[in-house]
Amino acid sequence: MMSLQSRLLLSASFVLLAFLALCGAGLESAFRRAALGAQEDRMRGLVYALLGAAEPDARGALELNDGDLPEPRLMRRESGLEAAIFDEAGLVLWRSPSQSGALPLVIGPEVGNWKLERIGDLGRFGLSFGLRWIEADDRPKRYTVLVLEEPQAYEAQLATFRRTLWLWLAAAAAALLGALVLVLRWGLLPLRVLVGELRDVEAGARSQIDAPYPREITPLTGALNAMIRHERSQLQRYRNALGDLAHSLKTPLAVLRGLSGDERLQRDTQRQIDEQVTRMQQIADHQLSRAAIAGRRALAQPVAVRPIAAKLAAALAKVYADKSLAFELAVAPGLLGRVDSGDLHELLGNTLDNAAKWARGRVRLRAGRAGAQLELEVEDDGPGFPPEAERLLGRGVRADGRVPGQGLGLAAVAEMLGAYEGEIRLDRSDALGGARVAMRIPSA
Repeated sequence: MMSLQSRLLLSASFVLLAFLALCGAGLESAFRRAALGAQEDRMRGLVYALLGAAEPDARGALELNDGDLPEPRLMRRESGLEAAIFDEAGLVLWRSPSQSGALPLVIGPEVGNWKLERIGDLGRFGLSFGLRWIEADDRPKRYTVLVLEEPQAYEAQLATFRRTLWLWLAAAAAALLGALVLVLRWGLLPLRVLVGELRDVEAGARSQIDAPYPREITPLTGALNAMIRHERSQLQRYRNALGDLAHSLKTPLAVLRGLSGDERLQRDTQRQIDEQVTRMQQIADHQLSRAAIAGRRALAQPVAVRPIAAKLAAALAKVYADKSLAFELAVAPGLLGRVDSGDLHELLGNTLDNAAKWARGRVRLRAGRAGAQLELEVEDDGPGFPPEAERLLGRGVRADGRVPGQGLGLAAVAEMLGAYEGEIRLDRSDALGGARVAMRIPSA
């Protein structure tokens, strides 16, 4: 899942870019209207200048002298600026020397009105003005003054503004995003510190969360500290209670076992008492072992695997000294697993003891990590597992009744791995030819 900082940055970026885009579109639209207004004002000024230079001819009709034109561009061909005067019938009475080609058909506005439009494929600006001129016979005549100008200057001005506007908006967006990243990093700094402290707690470098935090996070850190203390104290209470229970049961069971050897009892009675005492001892051992499993715990301190494996291998080498077993440990010295130390002793002790019991001369332990999981493999060079080996994970099932044991070892391992949400697989060892027990324990 995307990190909290990335989510905030992405959402804020969308809002910022949408805001800047709307601002840019609004500013561009406003500039376009302003530029169009300036274009119209400039052309109106030219119309007024043309009317100011107009004089009546001998008949009193409106007339313009080319030599008196107010704008030099009207004298040059292809200058991009043209002007013309139409009578009320639409006939051209005068055109500027700069005009070339046919004039567009213009529907003149009412007298005293202005009309600005884009004309032709080139989109030239055309501003027309309707006026009434009193001739010599005092008869008013209607005229239309038309000014045409190419749009290149207007378009170039608009393009320059648009380019400058979006360049500055892009720079502003980059600066704001950079500032936003810094603000988010500063605002989320307490969460990063909290994550670092939690990792230190998991690694055993600290016992609880100590750094001061903002008041919004203080309830969370307090709850985490309370959870850590509660979990550790609860586990300790469980183990103390189990130790007291084991100690309390030891004496009554010893007394009962002593009574089973009383010569005054019949042999059959002695055998029955002994069987029941043994059964009670097995049940107590099993339940104590099962209850003592710590299981997967949050914020548990990691345990070094190799020292425990080496200690167990040395002990089993003495137990099975008559077989002269060679124990091979393929375990990196720095390998850690987030497993309770007692549980790891139990897991490795049962599987290594089972392998040593059946091995002819070699037992191998390999341990490593696969992503967030701790992998343990115990192999031997014995006869291997029988068909349908998974049934050996059931309590009391033994591969061979001639070998001492109660058939509880692999079942206890399977139960313990279940508490850790782990896996166990029984198959044949490719390297040694005997049995292979593969275990995976989540250790993130």
